[in-house]
Amino acid sequence: MESQVGYERFFEPDDIFFSTTDAKGVIQRSNRTFDTLSRYSRERLTRSPHNIIRHLDMPAGVFKLMWDDLEAGRPVCAYVVNRAADGLDYRVFATIVPLRGGYLSVRTKPLDTATQQAAEEVYRRVRARERELAARGASRRQVGEYGGEELARELRSLGFDSLHAMTLSALPREVSSLVSAGIRVPQPPAIDGPVTQILSVVQQIERDTNLLVFELEEYLRLLTALSATKGVMLDVASRAESYGRLVGGRPLDDRERADALAARIIELTSQAAPAMRALPERMSRLQNSVLELRFSVGLMRLLTLMVGRFARSVLDGSEEEPVASMNDLCGALEDGFSRLAPLCGEVERGVAQLDAELGSITPNLDRAVRRLSQWVDKRGGGKVTPQVLDEAAALAQRGTPEVRDMAALAAECRGLHLPFDEAVINQRLAFLRSALAQLA
Repeated sequence: MESQVGYERFFEPDDIFFSTTDAKGVIQRSNRTFDTLSRYSRERLTRSPHNIIRHLDMPAGVFKLMWDDLEAGRPVCAYVVNRAADGLDYRVFATIVPLRGGYLSVRTKPLDTATQQAAEEVYRRVRARERELAARGASRRQVGEYGGEELARELRSLGFDSLHAMTLSALPREVSSLVSAGIRVPQPPAIDGPVTQILSVVQQIERDTNLLVFELEEYLRLLTALSATKGVMLDVASRAESYGRLVGGRPLDDRERADALAARIIELTSQAAPAMRALPERMSRLQNSVLELRFSVGLMRLLTLMVGRFARSVLDGSEEEPVASMNDLCGALEDGFSRLAPLCGEVERGVAQLDAELGSITPNLDRAVRRLSQWVDKRGGGKVTPQVLDEAAALAQRGTPEVRDMAALAAECRGLHLPFDEAVINQRLAFLRSALAQLA
């Protein structure tokens, strides 16, 4: 149910709608909800450029960055203000993915209002600058490129390195908010037929992804805690390097106990310190993989909802071209699921490598600290200054207890399991295709 306040039209969270376009953004298909909200007829929308609903207050830079990502094969999410044919505004959270030489755009009611408002504040600032440039005679292309640069700079102030970074962050939150608002795949009716079968399958897929979402949040919680220790990791690496510096720097005689200890300390720290310095970058890559996977799962949940909602609308007899549109939606769902298994494997391998790395570093540092303490007890074989002994004693007493906490977090990550059964999902998708064939 929609409502109007002033010059803005509002709609409900369960009003999920879509459109498909060709590679140039010309509308090919849409659903009834889009037609209704836009106040354009289906005939008017079809074969019109998607910017038929563009609001003049939307920065050209937003669309520049969106097209840059789409043409690079990346999905895009953005908060967008549209203008309907009757002059009223309506706000959407748009998710756009490549689809068979064109694009599928799914729109929902924005529910993460804090991020939406921050984005719209940025839009206002960027659009004002674009208008100033246009007033000085700049071309539309120049305005778009300038707006894209300004928008990218503004996004960094919000903590996003790029529009893609915002995409990865925003979609999972918006989909989670939809689920929290009670939006689900509609219950299949008590009648037989291919559309009812489609509803049943996507309802099963919806359940399949629920536990995966929970486990991914656990991964992110643990990896965020680990990422917070990046500075500590570099500090520990510096300390380990200090062990070798203090006990080395001169010829060693392995026949002497202190020198034998020094040689072993140098050997252990020469392995542990570089490995420790490499961990922050390894963790960043792993965290990015988890974010990509979380986004992909969120996208699958959104597409599952869209398929379910559209199927219910088809049963109500209110949709045109149901077979072609359903094929588009299910094709996007299949494409998305085909990427999940590789992403799950990438995350699980990354977690296993991180756990193994910390599992190797921890005992090496423990051994180095014990030998450093023994070296101090031997007073460095009488070949070092009191100042060096004092510094070594302080380092030995401090040790590297932080690494054990890091290793415990990595082990906890390793203990998690991503409950994604590719074979089961493929069976469900095959059943979906079979139902679609009957519908045709």
